[in-house]
Amino acid sequence: MKKLDIFIFIDALGWDIIKGRDFLEELLPYRKSVKMQFGYSSTAIPTILTGEPPTVHKHLSFYYYAPDKSPFKFFNSFLFKLLPSAFFDRGRVRHILSKIIARFYGFTGYFEMYAMPFDKLHYFDYIEKTDIFVCNGLQPTPNIADELEKRDIPYHISNWRLSEKENFESLSRDIVKGKIQFAFLYTAAMDGLLHKETKEGPSIGRKLDWYKKNIEELVKEVKNHYDDFSLHIISDHGMTTNIKTLDLMSVIEKLPFEFGKDYVAVYDSTMARFWFFNDNAKEQIILSLREFSDSHILDDDEKKKYGIDFSDNMYGETILLMDPGVQIEPCHMGKKALPAMHGYAPEHKDSYA
Repeated sequence: MKKLDIFIFIDALGWDIIKGRDFLEELLPYRKSVKMQFGYSSTAIPTILTGEPPTVHKHLSFYYYAPDKSPFKFFNSFLFKLLPSAFFDRGRVRHILSKIIARFYGFTGYFEMYAMPFDKLHYFDYIEKTDIFVCNGLQPTPNIADELEKRDIPYHISNWRLSEKENFESLSRDIVKGKIQFAFLYTAAMDGLLHKETKEGPSIGRKLDWYKKNIEELVKEVKNHYDDFSLHIISDHGMTTNIKTLDLMSVIEKLPFEFGKDYVAVYDSTMARFWFFNDNAKEQIILSLREFSDSHILDDDEKKKYGIDFSDNMYGETILLMDPGVQIEPCHMGKKALPAMHGYAPEHKDSYA
């Protein structure tokens, strides 16, 4: 008997977004909320693909302090400092430059410099250098492709670089061939839509209708070529509407400490991560962080609970997490806050996948 197991990943399809909507109830009558993995998609997807926490697969945010092996050392050169920052800080220019750097180093994973300042890049390494969806993509931790290969199970895993339409079509072609036994369909457009419109946006319902139509057509194709199948829709996190911004960076930079000498920091959109090089800087910066009422410093118990208690403090000695709905602006992910963001406490209702 030919059977196909299908897993459809819809990025940012949060429980609070889906629970009150008419979406594939007849085809998928069983549904439940799932507590997200702390972090962003850069954390959650490796956890989904490996079944392991960040302390094992080593992915949390994109940047981590590692000046000795940084691929960005040339940004600290005298020649590059002469280039006009106003031009190179433009999003489109950075995107093109990111593609050039990825090609130069042979990065096959998702690589984007975002708004990380050029004069600070040489302090950091970037975690997602390889395609995490393919065999050995998260080595030495086995991912789903490694397990399927080991078990000699014919499979289809989407190419994350392609559009959603292309990924549906690619899977459909493999279904018609009737040889695969496992399918992982990757879709990412919902995440961008929710960032732009929030979960109350007018296009969310239309996008869900688009998914519904394409999934139903996919199921029809499966029934034509397989005796049996299972279908699962999964996600990684929800989305929280922005209610406030916090200019954390300027407050820290006004303190009498030098970046790179006394401390380094990465300012993600919902958390700030710090490494310290002397006790005075550590004490004073932490005191300053504790003054922000719309955030809190993760304690050791929280880090352990979230699977981010790295023994070497890979992603920061001190991590400041924003309250749900609060974004750091500007941050190293972007100069301006987005209408909605994820990456808050997993226990918040908007975070559930």
